Amino acid sequence: MKKTINYDKLIEIALGYYGITNFSSSFIRHNDNITLKIDNNEDNNSYVLRIHSPITSGLQGVQHTFEGLNAEVELLNSLNEQTSLPLQQPIKNKKGNLVSTIVDVDNNFIQLATLLTWKEGNVYTGKEINSKNIAYEVGVVLAKLHNFSNNWIIPQPFIRPNYDIEKYRNLTDRLQYGAEINLFTSEQYDVILDTMKYIKIIFDRAPKTNNNWGIIHADLQGGNIIVNNDTVIPIDFGFSGYGYYLFDIGITLTSFNINHRKIVLEGYKTLRNLNEEDEFLISAGFILAIFGGFGFMVNNQEAHEWIQRRMPYVTQNYCRAFLDKKSFLLEIE
Repeated sequence: MKKTINYDKLIEIALGYYGITNFSSSFIRHNDNITLKIDNNEDNNSYVLRIHSPITSGLQGVQHTFEGLNAEVELLNSLNEQTSLPLQQPIKNKKGNLVSTIVDVDNNFIQLATLLTWKEGNVYTGKEINSKNIAYEVGVVLAKLHNFSNNWIIPQPFIRPNYDIEKYRNLTDRLQYGAEINLFTSEQYDVILDTMKYIKIIFDRAPKTNNNWGIIHADLQGGNIIVNNDTVIPIDFGFSGYGYYLFDIGITLTSFNINHRKIVLEGYKTLRNLNEEDEFLISAGFILAIFGGFGFMVNNQEAHEWIQRRMPYVTQNYCRAFLDKKSFLLEIE
């Protein structure tokens, strides 16, 4: 977004579509969306307002289109109807639509927005007293999501990202830019290229069947895991799309230490089977999630220090072990 945009005015316009005029707002984050907590002072209900404007062009995708957002909220509605998972509920605007088009005439600005119910809780940190129980429940939640996807008849058209190898072909080009501006070395970039080639081999060997491929969360990590006592609440399905279930597990494991990764897998296995061969695809998801984070943020100067600090460890430990066909998920922190 341009710096000249009046955020307060934008929020006011967006909430007007939902008939909310007396409110207070709290900024949560700006990554793939501008996300705010909205407290409606008239009925004391709280909501999450998302204005779908990514902080960097690297995060822009089909998930930000009108069709893509409609598919996301349709997924959330179906999950609410067909599972017992504690999920946010999409809110319809005054026209009965789940996706609103914000028009700010003064700033010649048009953007899409969605409103969701608020879920009380705290972001998972791994430092909670009951962190082991939480890790276990995260695995159970992930398995429930995959079981739902196994049985869900996907409505058509259902426009969402497709997490096959084609999705990541431009990732190496984006990361090459990082090497060119000395965020990491050419040797480290060569390791990235070799890792991506091996991941392609693994993806090519994995047929897409109903049992291993479907709609996945694709971002159940970090700030998207909300905890209320022992209850795990998965939020932000903004990156959800078509992908391997094992790949989804790998993405989630990036938020857990070695001991907790094992517990997540134990929780998952209470509802879905995993075998030793599955580790390669889970590991591919783990590494791609990290590479994806680098690639999305490589043109954001505020993230450069983080990339410089993190890249040597990733290439020397995760990538080297992966290329040597060694298990690392439960061995390397």
